[in-house]
Amino acid sequence: MKKRNVITALAATAMMLQIIGVGPALAVDPEVKFTFTPISGLAGTKVDFRGTGCPHDAARTSDGVFLLTADGRSGQPVGFVSVADGTFSGQYDTAGLSPGAYTTLVSCLTTNVSGVGEPFTVAVPPPPPAPPVPPAPVGSTYSAIAPVRVLDTRDGTGAGGVVKAVGPDGVVELKVTGVAGVPTSGVTAVALNVTATNASANSHLKVWPTGSPQPDASNLNFSSGATIPNLVIARVGTDGKVSLRNNGGTVDVIADVQGWYSDTGTAGSRYVPVNPQRILDTRDGTGVNSATQVGPSGTIELGVTGVAGVPQDATAVVLNMTVDQATGPESYITVWPSGAAMPTASNLNFTEGPASTNLVIARVGASGKVAVYNHMGSPDVIADVQGWFAAPASTVGSAYFPTNPARILDSRTGTGTPGGAIGQLGTDGTIDITVVGAGGVPSSGVSAVVLNVTVTDSPGPDSYITLFPAGTARPVASNLNYSAGETVPNLVIVRVNDGKVSMFNHVGSTNVIADVQGWFGPGS
Repeated sequence: MKKRNVITALAATAMMLQIIGVGPALAVDPEVKFTFTPISGLAGTKVDFRGTGCPHDAARTSDGVFLLTADGRSGQPVGFVSVADGTFSGQYDTAGLSPGAYTTLVSCLTTNVSGVGEPFTVAVPPPPPAPPVPPAPVGSTYSAIAPVRVLDTRDGTGAGGVVKAVGPDGVVELKVTGVAGVPTSGVTAVALNVTATNASANSHLKVWPTGSPQPDASNLNFSSGATIPNLVIARVGTDGKVSLRNNGGTVDVIADVQGWYSDTGTAGSRYVPVNPQRILDTRDGTGVNSATQVGPSGTIELGVTGVAGVPQDATAVVLNMTVDQATGPESYITVWPSGAAMPTASNLNFTEGPASTNLVIARVGASGKVAVYNHMGSPDVIADVQGWFAAPASTVGSAYFPTNPARILDSRTGTGTPGGAIGQLGTDGTIDITVVGAGGVPSSGVSAVVLNVTVTDSPGPDSYITLFPAGTARPVASNLNYSAGETVPNLVIVRVNDGKVSMFNHVGSTNVIADVQGWFGPGS
């Protein structure tokens, strides 16, 4: 032990003895010896000491004291009572002492003799444990199927056999798990092609997870007498259901399931977004043998792998389908895997005249193709690939994270516009939309977003909207076609760049709305 520390300790003892007061010494061996355990610990450690050489004096309440001292600073002394032979023991609490080395000291009050022991070290407390790392988000992978009808209020399908249109403020709770090949559990979201028909008034439909609050966002706007479809990727809610609400009037509602997302680690597929690229256009012969419209009951076998960056082993493709210059009666097109039976389902309903669009997630069939069928009349058909789903065993691509629908852009109110500006998107106008950190989308790690995009209040002329990754060249493709006075929605899955996506309007002006439905990103 350093001589300086011993001297300091003895000086502290002398001062303490003066304060406590010591009576006449007894005739005993004056040497005080002691040991203690442990020899180190954090502040608050209890130190057990025992020793010899301090006889008992019945006239005293304490025969001696034990304390720790360092550089003239002393802890609170602890008194002890010896037994007749001079042995003693006790416990010292180091609470409140600063980290460092301390001299141990016993002062026998009955003999005026002190003893210095080995040093005790008050340890530096370890840093607080790091907060627990939250588990990495799992995300969901996609399993595509040939379309299957799970709801049709015209014949009672999915409605318990009740044939009845959905009235104003009417809500249908649709069971989507355990039907049409969708598993009974582990399903996070379903892809539904929802169609409104036989509407008695202009209105809109909302689709959201059953049991969650009804969102402000809508999924499908329609006019009286029109038949309008829109793809919806809906998060699954209570009891494996999604809710569909009609705003006004009466309308028949149809839903065809296209596939499902699961987070159970089953053999689903991850998504790879791409910049939109046109792979079919019957107006100029792209993707077909000649520039010819698709006639009544006509079918195109469209190769979707090995083109536009889609690999040969892709399980499904995301296509924005458009019909244009349609002649003849009201009709529809159906898209399904080549080589499979054509399903009782539709993807895009249209009438003669203006162009119509709808997003399709199509399972890839035989020879890397999908089949495109037109029911009646003769339209031109266009397909722009937006992305593809990888083979189940592949780690390529992103997992899906469904959200409750949330509005992140509305030019009518300034929501999500640069500087909160209110006003329509004009001719050749482009707006960059920040999609990360909004509507439940995280601020990083987002490869693509799912947006329900709506145009409304356009004074004309006929035009289209294109969405693409911000900061990249605008593609020769469109996502949504519209005419003056129409309110038209379409689902868009768009790659994100620098946290943003860009929206372009061709001619005229229109109000634009975007409701986020989910996002793609890394997941375990």
